[in-house]
Amino acid sequence: MSKSLRLFLLFLITIFLIPLTVFLLLPDHIIPKDAAKRMLSSPASHFINWRGAEVHYTDEGTGMPVLMIHGFGGAYTNFSKLADIMKSDYRVIRIDLPGFGLSDFPKVKTDENYLQDYREYITFMLDTLHLDSVYVIGNSLGGAVTWMAAADHPDKVKKIVLLDPAGYDSEKVAGKLAMFKFKSVRGMFDKGMPLFMSRQGMEKGYFKDEQIEDSVVALNNQFTNRQGNITHMLNLALSQQFPDTAMIQKVQCPALIVWGKEDEIIPLSHCERFHRDIKGSQVAIIEQCGHCPMMEEPQKTKELSEKFFKEGM
Repeated sequence: MSKSLRLFLLFLITIFLIPLTVFLLLPDHIIPKDAAKRMLSSPASHFINWRGAEVHYTDEGTGMPVLMIHGFGGAYTNFSKLADIMKSDYRVIRIDLPGFGLSDFPKVKTDENYLQDYREYITFMLDTLHLDSVYVIGNSLGGAVTWMAAADHPDKVKKIVLLDPAGYDSEKVAGKLAMFKFKSVRGMFDKGMPLFMSRQGMEKGYFKDEQIEDSVVALNNQFTNRQGNITHMLNLALSQQFPDTAMIQKVQCPALIVWGKEDEIIPLSHCERFHRDIKGSQVAIIEQCGHCPMMEEPQKTKELSEKFFKEGM
């Protein structure tokens, strides 16, 4: 055997066989749906049917309803700290977007329009929960769902708080996920996401990494590994479907735009773009904070939100 052939075979082993062997030896992290429901539900949890899928939300507190919507890869627990310090004065409703948290996504069609699905889901939730007058707080993808809800339902959505919302330049964000187009890469997640990757994701979202709690990393990892969630995340990430940012200018209700100054996922420069396109909007920048203010700075987020909600009352 020639030296060049030996080197080529060694290259094949390194590139294909070693990763395959490691993958086959990985433990299975996937959590069946029934087990996840038992483990990850809250005393305030409710499950209802939407388009043949079981979806989840929590409902607690009394007062003006405040709907809270998590971001990509998140779950209702992303708002746990904020909900705990607001539910004494508001009716706090946290939803799991279909395909995330404890919410199933309906059977996927070949021409699935995920963003339109989420718009229809919010309409369903507003109608089902009789939310005829509601404040909405959304983070990242949930922020995009929030400004779309404000544009779709100007009669019901009275004020919105956008926490580092998605919208502009979504193609650039999706471009970072190009590697998942390959089946071999997607196959690496057939057994779920390892815990260290969940920690890396949180470190990307936080500015003060020392505030990241091991229990929260483990919880986020469990939600990610709930049966069906990773598949939905990959489908959504690879769909090449991006929000119509022209809708942002249709938002007529009062809006507060809150941004973590050190956000590494959606740059601070987007804040000014939202402020420009939502007429009369307010801006608040939180120093030493990353992509998820409701997790990293819940007290500051509460103070800013409640001050905004009380204006004009």
